[in-house]
Amino acid sequence: MRYSRTHKEQTRIRIVASAAEQLRAAGVNGIGVADLMRGAGLTHGGFYAHFESKEALVAESISAAMEQTISRLRSAAETAPRGRGRRAIAETYLGTAHRDHVERGCAIAALGSDVARMSPSTKGIVEARLEEMIALLDEFASGRSDARPKSITMLATLVGALVMARTVRSKALSEEIRELAREAVA
Repeated sequence: MRYSRTHKEQTRIRIVASAAEQLRAAGVNGIGVADLMRGAGLTHGGFYAHFESKEALVAESISAAMEQTISRLRSAAETAPRGRGRRAIAETYLGTAHRDHVERGCAIAALGSDVARMSPSTKGIVEARLEEMIALLDEFASGRSDARPKSITMLATLVGALVMARTVRSKALSEEIRELAREAVA
């Protein structure tokens, strides 16, 4: 039975959304295609009707995950009081929910070291989304002439702090890392 083009597109979107969450939770090498497809409610056999390789799915899933993060950060910045957008982004990014739910969080913090080992085309997809994140920070830089360098530094600090806060066992140290990073980028 042949499915409509719309059905195939909807299925692909469902696979990407499910994989975005599963990959952030397990890591690129921590989960196989069969499990990724099972997570989307599908069988392994249909994978190649949608993607040419696991890396193609990974790239698209990371892009989708980063789009979610950008949207969440934009919303936080736009609802913050005037002049407090960047602070709202930092507070949201370093929030407890973001730290504790890697499967729904920033793909760079969850999968950055995996992406470093991937193809140039995958890195290019991730780089484009990273540029969007930097541009978002630039938007809320209050017209500073040094917005881009400050935005890159801020993003690097946020990502590094989140990775560190997730890595430690001690909740007290995790809180300290997040608070110091918030202060550093404010």
